Amino acid sequence: MSLSKYGAAVFAAALLASTSALAEQVKTEAVVTSVQGSTITARTVNGPLTVVLTPSTKISQTSGIARKDAKPVSSLIPGLIFTVNGDMQGQTVTAEDIRFKERDWRAAIAAKAGTTEQFAELRQAIIDGNEYVIREETMVYFPTGSAVVGESYKQNLKALAGKAPSYGNYRVSILGFADPRGNAAANERLSQKRAAAVSNYLRQTGAIQPGRVLSPSSMGEGTVAPGETAPTNNDEARRVVVRVVTPKGQLQQ
Repeated sequence: MSLSKYGAAVFAAALLASTSALAEQVKTEAVVTSVQGSTITARTVNGPLTVVLTPSTKISQTSGIARKDAKPVSSLIPGLIFTVNGDMQGQTVTAEDIRFKERDWRAAIAAKAGTTEQFAELRQAIIDGNEYVIREETMVYFPTGSAVVGESYKQNLKALAGKAPSYGNYRVSILGFADPRGNAAANERLSQKRAAAVSNYLRQTGAIQPGRVLSPSSMGEGTVAPGETAPTNNDEARRVVVRVVTPKGQLQQ
């Protein structure tokens, strides 16, 4: 081998060794603090971390033992706990794979402002009774065909609104119902009006931040909220269920 070829080979070997020394395969857990394009600023137990996404980076959400769903970059929101696999140089990881748990994503959405679609998913999770603890609950009943909040229920709503902020990372879920008499479509519209009326009153109390009140939901007739005892008559069926809920992962106060 000529001297020049030998020198080139030594240089290449040294470069490879240097690159190997600088890059380290890692798997670490972190919390998103901000996202700018393809760069995530995060924090681990050991300090700050920068995560760089590439076109080949796989992002997935896990639920239960086996379920894993592919997710877009927009799912990586501030406050989200995630695990990243990739090559680390200094405090920067080029991500090969990013995974996060469904319950951690919901908790991050509940704590931070999300998109309309994200809040819709959060609201559905609460309606389904998943990953949330009921802290306060009150019922508002309505006369036949009415969507007006009675004076007798306003004090209960004010009391609930006053307690809600003490639970920290809370949300207010409002579910409207109707009795089974009459047209099903009309009953669904009426249950929506009832839920909206309660939502408006809660917002007007001034005790609850508007972003903490989830969009009121129409449940129509013949259904119940998770964990609720089924109505025994039509008077009990014409109702709105109001709940203050927090993520299950939040410490009890």
